[in-house]
Amino acid sequence: MGRSIETIWKKGFLDSDSLVAPKINDLYNQKSKTIIDKFKRMMKVNIYVIMVVAFLNWGLYAALGTPYTGVFILFLFMGVCWISIKQGRTMKNIDASLSNYDYLKSFNSWLEMAISNNTKVMRFFYPLVFLASLMPIVHALKTGEVTNVAILNSGFHLVYGIPTFTWIIALVIAVLIYVFGGKIYKWDVNLAYSRIFRKLENMIAEMEELRNE
Repeated sequence: MGRSIETIWKKGFLDSDSLVAPKINDLYNQKSKTIIDKFKRMMKVNIYVIMVVAFLNWGLYAALGTPYTGVFILFLFMGVCWISIKQGRTMKNIDASLSNYDYLKSFNSWLEMAISNNTKVMRFFYPLVFLASLMPIVHALKTGEVTNVAILNSGFHLVYGIPTFTWIIALVIAVLIYVFGGKIYKWDVNLAYSRIFRKLENMIAEMEELRNE
């Protein structure tokens, strides 16, 4: 075990003439490149998936008799894609001439900033999508002969042909979704990128430990 990566790395730091440290540095460079490239690929795939889902939703809502709701949701999804693409371009602003460690730290800072900015957007996105998703139900209740008559004869105060208390419940749920929207988004992001985040954090922690010893 005397020739472990940690031992070789430390020896390279201590001995400026050692040819081993550059080799280990190249290893870390390759690992870093693999992680970042994988993140970029997954980010592109997720954007494409969101676009496909957006257009499928458009067709679904049109089939359910609420095409304008489908257009609204399509607009919301496209907005999320546009923000993600725009933020992805800012990744190019990270100085490529930095050392491997400093580049990873800069990339991690960019990642935290991107998640923070997206969290602010998604807190509005989730409740708006939730409210929009109720429109086909409202349409079905209003156009259904039996349900429409039952609602009209229910004695409840109505707004747009639907009992007012149901709108209040929907709004309360939407507000709760807004309040917890940040946590929902972070859960969503971790579901897709948790392995990459762990690898990035572990690599930075490992490099810091080696630099400090």
